[in-house]
Amino acid sequence: MNATPVPEVPLHVLMRRRRQELTLTQAALAEALFVTAECISQWEAGRRRMELSRLPHIGEVLQLDPRELCAKALAEFHPRFYASLFGPRVIPLSNTQRSS
Repeated sequence: MNATPVPEVPLHVLMRRRRQELTLTQAALAEALFVTAECISQWEAGRRRMELSRLPHIGEVLQLDPRELCAKALAEFHPRFYASLFGPRVIPLSNTQRSS
């Protein structure tokens, strides 16, 4: 499966937009991720952070690059940790996005 590069929007916005692009309901996404629809609703509203351990599976289901998704989540949720690993808080872009 080719994963879609992760665009420069907040993680919760990205998740909602991608779910809608794939024409998935919150209930269908919840079932695929083994969480409740309420959990999806809270993630998409930015009221609840998803666990970092779930990101590879979220990336798989939403057909997003899991590495970029994890880097984005680290930069948003744990900026100090991200900066200690990768330098200043700059989300790495895929080759596709760099050439745009």
